[in-house]
Amino acid sequence: MKQRNGSRTRKTGQLTAFVAVFTLFISLINAATADSAPLIAPPLLRPAAATTNGVTCNTVSAGELGACISRMLTDPNGAYSPEHVYTAAEKQPVYAPRQAAGVTAADVGSWSVVGDCTVDGYKINPIHASLTRTGKVLMTAGSGYNKSFFDQKIFKTWLWDPATPGTCPREIPMPNIDLFCSGHSHLPDGRVLFFGGTGHYATSDLYYTGIRQTYAFDDVTEKFTSAGLMNVARWYPNGPVNAVGNPIVVSGLDAAGKVTSTNETYNSTTNTWSKLPGTRIFPLYAGMVLRKNGTLCYSGTNMGGKAGASPGCWNWTNNAWYPIPGLLYPDCRDQASTLLLYPAQTQKFMVIGGGCPTGLTGTTATVDLNAATHKFANGPYLGFAAMHSCATVLPDKSAFVAGGADHNTRPVLRAARLPVGATAWQQVASPTVPRMYHSSCMLLLDGSVVTMGTTAMQGSVESRLEVYKPWYMQAGVTRPTITSVAPTMKLGGSYSVTFAGPASVTGAMLQRLTSVTHSSDPNQRAVDVPVTATTNWNLKTLKIDANRGLIPPGLYMLSLRDWRNIPSKSLVVRIVENTTATAAGSTPTASALPATGGAPAAGPVPPASAACCCTCGAGCC
Repeated sequence: MKQRNGSRTRKTGQLTAFVAVFTLFISLINAATADSAPLIAPPLLRPAAATTNGVTCNTVSAGELGACISRMLTDPNGAYSPEHVYTAAEKQPVYAPRQAAGVTAADVGSWSVVGDCTVDGYKINPIHASLTRTGKVLMTAGSGYNKSFFDQKIFKTWLWDPATPGTCPREIPMPNIDLFCSGHSHLPDGRVLFFGGTGHYATSDLYYTGIRQTYAFDDVTEKFTSAGLMNVARWYPNGPVNAVGNPIVVSGLDAAGKVTSTNETYNSTTNTWSKLPGTRIFPLYAGMVLRKNGTLCYSGTNMGGKAGASPGCWNWTNNAWYPIPGLLYPDCRDQASTLLLYPAQTQKFMVIGGGCPTGLTGTTATVDLNAATHKFANGPYLGFAAMHSCATVLPDKSAFVAGGADHNTRPVLRAARLPVGATAWQQVASPTVPRMYHSSCMLLLDGSVVTMGTTAMQGSVESRLEVYKPWYMQAGVTRPTITSVAPTMKLGGSYSVTFAGPASVTGAMLQRLTSVTHSSDPNQRAVDVPVTATTNWNLKTLKIDANRGLIPPGLYMLSLRDWRNIPSKSLVVRIVENTTATAAGSTPTASALPATGGAPAAGPVPPASAACCCTCGAGCC
């Protein structure tokens, strides 16, 4: 009996010591981040039974990243290889906790599978997804992570109409090059520009390589047309637009399979490509945000590895750089999400989740770009750890995150919503279709979110489309309806909008059309539009912000909200330059980023002629 009591005493002491150490650990973290009260949590290590073997590249140098990524995607021991044989543990989904009794779709929304399509013998494979001005979704696979298709030049893209979700998409003829793992951005006129793609699949003696070709897709003619050759070949590049709506193309593996340090921009008016000053390394599919003064900020998220880069803001016109310190778990942001929170005017972006060699994290971190000094503050814990998840802003102003996985294993069947101003994520209804590597999601015109794709589990393609309908789309909810509005609006202009519905409209939002791949849409933004009452109850005046760093010219979804925060369906409108205001010099010149120290100016972005090398009408280079 004495020996048993002694053993019990030792166990109690060990437990007490563990609790004390854990408490100290949490207190140290909280003390270090006292200015950001929301809960944080450490990375979630994988259970031993589900540990993924194979290559990881999170912390390798830029010079080695191309080789490492190529090994990672071809190593049969790793879950990214199409030849990988999944264990039972790797297939096991991560489910959400059971919802509390009485919780209904009116509280948490609902999911439904709306289609499972094979077109002409090929499963749809939306590795790249872009919303078009008609509300249809362009789904592009190229060779679709299939070397046999690449060798046979079988390249696929489709156009899907969410208005008839059960009808399979139509195939669209593609150029005879592989746009798989390209970058893509909407141009000011609404076309989708694809830049780069796959020049070579990795083999034992050669890396994955990029291509220089670029093509623009026009959803009116439903055709691809050449947009010229970039200065550098690129595979896995990214293209945030500048304040006149032209892409600034960064990173990617070049024709030798190395991460390029050459960055360039496309002039959509002259159809020409120009190198930017200096050199700078960004990771593959680097998370980027356009700031209201026209500079670009790198968030720290990436595909595969950081390539030695750290978060910071970049003046692409002169290559000046300002670092942003303090990102929690900077080596654990592989295929994390970067989300510019609503409203874009507050200039606060959030990094969400991500992967690392030791596992995953569900932590978030935010940066206030309006602050005099930029630094990360720890945000609220997502509620689950994942990479490959998707993120968007809903028209009720909340952030939304769904899906993901652990390095292409153990799909996470969970979703969460963060209302604007909230300090904790809310668990919402759980998806049913796994979304891992090569998956994406998109906000549709009716306010729902479609999730798409995944190349996983023995190299198969996930062709089911699943749609999430938030609380405002549930039975019994009556939404406002836009009955008339101008299809084209100028920056700084005021416009009338009429609506129908049971409640008065008090707010409006502009959201840039989605163009997403690999958990990355560098041009995502949701902008507040002030609403002014008139003498007519169903007629309001909208005031469009004059700052094109907030609203770079292009196509946006416009939605209204009534006083209950219920949003309307969206209409697509085009935002254009206010040439009269620009010619009059009403937009002051923004300060350039200093080479060392000091935050860049937060003022309005300058006219194109002041920021670069051409006139506003021609579009900045």
